[in-house]
Amino acid sequence: MTAADWERVSAALDRGGLVVLPSDTVYGLACLASLPTAVERIYHVKERQKDKPLALVFTSVEQIIDLNPELPEAIAGVLTKLLPGPVTAVVPFIEGSGGIHVHGGGSIGVRIVPPPAGDIYKKLPGPLAVTSANLSGDPEPGLAGEIQPSVVEACEIVVDGGDCEHRRPSTVVDLRPLEDEGSPEILRQGAMTAEKIRERLNR
Repeated sequence: MTAADWERVSAALDRGGLVVLPSDTVYGLACLASLPTAVERIYHVKERQKDKPLALVFTSVEQIIDLNPELPEAIAGVLTKLLPGPVTAVVPFIEGSGGIHVHGGGSIGVRIVPPPAGDIYKKLPGPLAVTSANLSGDPEPGLAGEIQPSVVEACEIVVDGGDCEHRRPSTVVDLRPLEDEGSPEILRQGAMTAEKIRERLNR
């Protein structure tokens, strides 16, 4: 894609549009997390329950901390070990902080997509609210051609990045127990194995 193409994607996001983006795990349905009407459209398109928050995709741990300055130091330190990678880290988050409304309540999942797919996100405004580009309960797409027509039709732009590296959703790791000197917990096994998680945490 050319610079002009990326400008079109950014403009679509800025005006509240939905776009499909590739990642290291699966294709994601994305919008600007600071635009509540766009976030609501994602829930409608996916037929997703409101008690399931969307993840936020950043380009650095520093951005996560800037949005959430009250983040405990212990959690911030572990984020630098887990991210970037095929991991969604669940951290404390007050809904509405930084103008973000993704139905996270008291917590939110955060991701940093590693390169080469992660280079895409550095070209776009953010943070982005992202969820897999499928209808709730259906298989997550590892190729743009696997995305259901109803999802494609609801988007302004679909960025075809070819085959996703892992073709599996991210592993979800809950870091909230660290607030009380506990240990991280895996809530969903995904693209990163539990063994690899342990290796990163111990490095």
